[in-house]
Amino acid sequence: MAGIPRPPAYRIVIFQVLLTFAVALLALLHSPLAAKSAFLGGLTCAVPNAYFIWKAFKYSGARSAAQIVQSFYQGEAWKFVLTSLCFVVIFQRVEPLNVLALFAGFITVQLGHVASAKIANL
Repeated sequence: MAGIPRPPAYRIVIFQVLLTFAVALLALLHSPLAAKSAFLGGLTCAVPNAYFIWKAFKYSGARSAAQIVQSFYQGEAWKFVLTSLCFVVIFQRVEPLNVLALFAGFITVQLGHVASAKIANL
């Protein structure tokens, strides 16, 4: 009896990293500072999401149901913490910074979830 295959969630992370590079290249049309800031914003979304996906899909099978639920909750909590820490570090350590480009990169990659859901189902 074959089990339910794991979803190809890693494709979402790959898509988000590619989208991060695309946003940074687009921001490069404005300035190198905007490109760097947009890149950091994209990574601020993609890296915590990669951790969440790793954590959430660590277990599989009906016997692991409790561990799966716990992993989802822990993954989501740590994703929030990592996202917050990324922003704190960026705002404290990165100067100069184009804040508009930073948030544009973050929001673009965050909204990329809509497209990445389609990609993960390919």
